[in-house]
Amino acid sequence: MGWSRATKRLGWAAGTVFLAAALYVVYMAYTSFVADPGDVSFLAHKTGLHRHLSRGAWLVVLHVHVASALVAILAGALNFAWTRARAHPALHRAVGYLYLASVLGVDGTSGYLAPEATGGEVVTVAFNLLNVYWLVAAFFVYWMAHKRRLDAHRRWAVRSYVFLDTNALNRGFTWLGVHVIGLSFATAYEVAVCLSIAANVALGEWLALSLYPCTSRRRA
Repeated sequence: MGWSRATKRLGWAAGTVFLAAALYVVYMAYTSFVADPGDVSFLAHKTGLHRHLSRGAWLVVLHVHVASALVAILAGALNFAWTRARAHPALHRAVGYLYLASVLGVDGTSGYLAPEATGGEVVTVAFNLLNVYWLVAAFFVYWMAHKRRLDAHRRWAVRSYVFLDTNALNRGFTWLGVHVIGLSFATAYEVAVCLSIAANVALGEWLALSLYPCTSRRRA
């Protein structure tokens, strides 16, 4: 039998997500590793960084953080676009493990970077809460697949994946705060981080339940 219209629409949507993710990865890789490898534009807004750790160490961890995020974006998008994962389960599983390993890389380096976050203690706490939630989500992505609860696995994959747009949302909200509302960069970034996390929790839940609705009382 051919694919249903819903499956085809989901496939097209996933393909679009993969294309957008690939373009974003190319842009961020160029920005972070070619155009501004010293992250001068962002460090210009930081104060007191030298009191806690060297700029060189901070940049190394930041680059590992960014590289891990870019790999996670591509790996996650590839598995979402792979609409016939059952035909190639080994490939799907391998890409899934790459995604989870990359998320751990992002999360681990974020724990190192969070105390130096622009915006101060509020942003540090927000990022640390995000790190905990993301670890829980990553665990359930793996656990639900291990238990063969495929719809629950997909829902948790969606909840996890949306947080990879946190940087893009932060940049967008920060720009609005600085250039439209007139806030200082630090204040705008603080508000942007909190808004981004709240928006992603809501977006992840909405997408997860819309794409893979629960058919029974058992929900995850």
